[in-house]
Amino acid sequence: MGIQILLVAMLAAALALTWRRSRQGALSRLGAFLWSALWIAAAVVVLRPEVASVFAGLVGVGRGADAVVYVSVIVLFYLVFRIFLRLDKLDRDITLLVRKVSLAGRDAHKEDAHPEV
Repeated sequence: MGIQILLVAMLAAALALTWRRSRQGALSRLGAFLWSALWIAAAVVVLRPEVASVFAGLVGVGRGADAVVYVSVIVLFYLVFRIFLRLDKLDRDITLLVRKVSLAGRDAHKEDAHPEV
């Protein structure tokens, strides 16, 4: 029972942080709802482990804990993929910005070296 209290407290903190970040504009409303659904589903599984067993039976997995692990791995792979895409875009944006700043600096340097009369 002690681990359940700790896990539910952590999930409640994650839920509160999700909505605080949404109010700050760092997370969209849709994102906040999706994360909230995940935190609430996790709390339900923590408080009622038999729910995971029912889910496992529906998807054809032997044990509820196995189903939770499989779903968790898929969600984590998806999140890592999203992070990869975002980092790749950020890398391309920074490269483009550095090129523009470099070209602008070069053009400014040329104008200083050869002022037009």
